[in-house]
Amino acid sequence: MRRLVIVGAGISGLAAAWAAARTARQQGLELEILLLEKSGEAGGKAKSVHSDGYLVEIGPTAFMGGEPALEELVDLAGLRDQCTPAQAAAAHRFIVRGGKLREVPTHPLKFATAGILGPGGLLRIALEPFIRKRTSGEDESVHDFARRRIGAQSADRLVSPMVLGVFAGDAKRLSLPAAFPRLAALEREHGSLIRGLIAKRKDRTAGGPGGPAGGLFSFRDGLQSLPVALAEHGPFEVRLNTGVREIVPSPESEAGWRVLLEGQPAPLSADAVILSGEPWAMAPVVRGASAALADLLDGISCPPVAVVALAFEAETATGVPRGFGVLIPRSEGYRILGCLWDSYLFEGRSPAGTVLVHAMLGGAVDPDVGSLSEEELIWIVRADLARLLQLTAEPVFQHLKLWPRAIPQYELGHLERVRRIEWELDRLPGLWIAGNALKGIAFGKAAAAGKASGEAAVSHLAARRRSP
Repeated sequence: MRRLVIVGAGISGLAAAWAAARTARQQGLELEILLLEKSGEAGGKAKSVHSDGYLVEIGPTAFMGGEPALEELVDLAGLRDQCTPAQAAAAHRFIVRGGKLREVPTHPLKFATAGILGPGGLLRIALEPFIRKRTSGEDESVHDFARRRIGAQSADRLVSPMVLGVFAGDAKRLSLPAAFPRLAALEREHGSLIRGLIAKRKDRTAGGPGGPAGGLFSFRDGLQSLPVALAEHGPFEVRLNTGVREIVPSPESEAGWRVLLEGQPAPLSADAVILSGEPWAMAPVVRGASAALADLLDGISCPPVAVVALAFEAETATGVPRGFGVLIPRSEGYRILGCLWDSYLFEGRSPAGTVLVHAMLGGAVDPDVGSLSEEELIWIVRADLARLLQLTAEPVFQHLKLWPRAIPQYELGHLERVRRIEWELDRLPGLWIAGNALKGIAFGKAAAAGKASGEAAVSHLAARRRSP
């Protein structure tokens, strides 16, 4: 019997385990699947905190429906009946401009009068279909792309805050084709963002390959419900509180890998290994096998992010509009990157008569957040929310989580880094990397990366079985 060891019980590692089990069954391969997780629970950064009647997401908040790999996992976990769509209020999203909250309408005429862009900025967007597409194959930052296609106002006031909300990243440093490949594809395939979006909308209307996005979803008990259920019901063994110190190729007389565990003298043998952790965590694990691979993983920046959740009595929170939340350009003078309004996003996130919100700060634009105390972080958030949303009352609930190393930053040169990582992996048969380090930070993208690695690992083992 072959053995596949998967390191990390986040959504990617669990997707890899389920995919490997199914593929092995289909190919008639006897396979033992062992999933190792350093912490005491499954989920990775998907952490749903239940406290005093509140439900706080201190990692990813939700997922987009329509992602095939993730939709399959929801069914495998038996959570379809617990899947909850975002409330109607979540369609209302806000941005700060000139110190004021301004809703970002989707209708062009309403957007033109929203006060987010000036006449010059609006005209520049209207001219976008006439801007020639870029033919150079060189990398380009998200900010440079936005400035080139829709103008400097939109790049600064719309796109840069959006990048803060997604990556907690700096739009001037992130690579467009790595971080937002769909935007790059719109220009490449249609010559224009506006023409591309119109074509995609026509596809959706006609039921073509554009397909419906599927909306925003979570689960009744929070996003962590999915990885927890997948770990509990999977056809594989999950070992919690089991850290991996290092993996090294087996001696030449053997095939596969030796997995050295923290605090345990005897290594595990494995015919194949999938690493589904964060880049900074995987780097020391692979250093004994490939210093070059370790250095490449170590070079992916993961700046700190703090998540501060606060709840207020509803009568003191009238300044919080019913909506998804707000993003804040750095030029507006706030320390927080943005704020989500949990009570209006999904049902059941706070007791009746209260309003729960959570703010994020730090990331690539403010890495000093990692050195601040809990008291300092809460004070900063409370001061910003008092100024922005008139939340001056004492909160009735608070929770803080500081991630010392959070979202991987797909900075300029990231695609070349991924190419070099894949080249190093080609020299290490039986080793795969999943997770969100390389090809997508979203929950669904991490699941897809895990599924692909699980299928590839089993195909590799099956081919070895057939070899003479």
